[in-house]
Amino acid sequence: MPKTQKILLKGLLLIVLYSLALNLPFLWEREFQGEAARRAVAALEMMERGDYLIPYIEGRPYLLKPPGYNWVLIGFFKLFGSPSEFVARLSSVTAATLCALFLALLFRAISRPPGLLWVLPGLIFLSIPEVLDKACRAEIDMTYTLLVTLSVFSWFYLHEIRKRPYLAWTLALGFSALATLTKTFQAPAFLYAAVGPYLLFKRRFREIFSPAHLLGLFVYAGIFSLWFVPAARRVGAERILSAWFGEYAGRQKPLSPSGFWGHFLTFPWEYFEGHLPWILFLMGWLSRTLREDLPSSLKDLSLYSLSLLAFSFPLYWILPGTRLRYLLPAVGGLVYLLSVPLYRGWERNWLPRLSFLALRLLSGLILIALPLFAYASWGRLHLKGNLWALVGFLMVTLSGLLVLFSRRARSLFLALFFFVWALKYTFAAVYFPYQEHFRNHYSRAARELASHLPPGTLLCDYRLDSPHLTYYLKYKYHHIRHMRLIKDAQALKECRYIITTPQKLKDLPFKFKILIKTKARKTPVVLIETYGPIGSQ
Repeated sequence: MPKTQKILLKGLLLIVLYSLALNLPFLWEREFQGEAARRAVAALEMMERGDYLIPYIEGRPYLLKPPGYNWVLIGFFKLFGSPSEFVARLSSVTAATLCALFLALLFRAISRPPGLLWVLPGLIFLSIPEVLDKACRAEIDMTYTLLVTLSVFSWFYLHEIRKRPYLAWTLALGFSALATLTKTFQAPAFLYAAVGPYLLFKRRFREIFSPAHLLGLFVYAGIFSLWFVPAARRVGAERILSAWFGEYAGRQKPLSPSGFWGHFLTFPWEYFEGHLPWILFLMGWLSRTLREDLPSSLKDLSLYSLSLLAFSFPLYWILPGTRLRYLLPAVGGLVYLLSVPLYRGWERNWLPRLSFLALRLLSGLILIALPLFAYASWGRLHLKGNLWALVGFLMVTLSGLLVLFSRRARSLFLALFFFVWALKYTFAAVYFPYQEHFRNHYSRAARELASHLPPGTLLCDYRLDSPHLTYYLKYKYHHIRHMRLIKDAQALKECRYIITTPQKLKDLPFKFKILIKTKARKTPVVLIETYGPIGSQ
């Protein structure tokens, strides 16, 4: 086998193994959180119905998001023959791994670095905290980030390096259409945030009006229409679009209690925190030598990446109803802006003194905080019997010391990758088992409810709308046959068993008896059995 192929295979294997080492430990622990159960239930109901056009949750259409990620989950559930939390989360691990491979391979094609240096963008991407968080969740973000990254950077490679504009626009807007089918209309904004300013700076903005771009727009419209047209015939185009744009309109209110200025002041700090320690390497661009010695292809890639960030970040910074994860699809631009100084630093075994000091300070603070955290959390997080967490603390200490006392750039880079892995492993070893055993609110509530239900019964959900309970009662533990969401109290007359909240009991126009009262996280849940005719309460 030629040497170049061996290096390629070694690099691919290194990225995959590092991704698995970061993301797989304890991935099977803990119940679904956030929107994960909603995504899983929608996918499972599509499979159950044999209808892959419109997502349903508890028998009702779910239109806030297109079905793209549901299709991904269906593929994983069928491939592994299981709808478990682990399999659902594996979809995001796979998306993160593929995104890392794409970023690394594109860097290899553009810069032709010696040896295994081409893997740097992939390893940096995988070890960014914001990516690590989303790669372990069965949610849309990581799959969406993969599709947007493919869209944005396939355009640069094909249009600027390979000089194939028709293929560039076709693939870029094709991937953008798939991203739109995953998370509505935000996807093209990331593409044009990079392409528009880049072409404007290059004084080639007229290329936006080229026939190649027009062809790409037709491809985008065609792919999107393959789903939207039949879906609109089924439920109505106005209903779909109002659900999507209604969600955008709902983001106008600040998430922070401190309002607009609270969001405006804290969002940059959240971004900085979510991309440590690698964001500290942006200081490498202060070196004039670095900027002047770059080949033209890397200069263009850096300019393109800067355009993506410079025109995406302000939008999400100013809008008050945004979260940091909304900016995750632009992380590829940051990765390349970090990879260039890292690549040059490795070649010269040099790093700006300020970066050295910042990284040592960061590792020192973590080493000081680690024993304090262990002491404060010993009882609360049940660390006494958690051997893996103790091993993790040891690994963090060892890798942190390596960062703290590294005197050369290359040894510092290697120590940092080890340090990030140790921190992620320790977090998973501490937090995931604790969540599974002591904060399993939904699975515990589902078992309590199931103990008062006949096997295989129909359970009606009156305005509770808890996909978590649906997942555990129906798909994880198979305690019920069907779960039906009903919003009209009169329509409950065919339901013998109903779950609802205590506040909704007064709406019921028939007699019932309470079988059990419990809580699903912070939500009070009541299971009732009905008897007597309508209006006989």
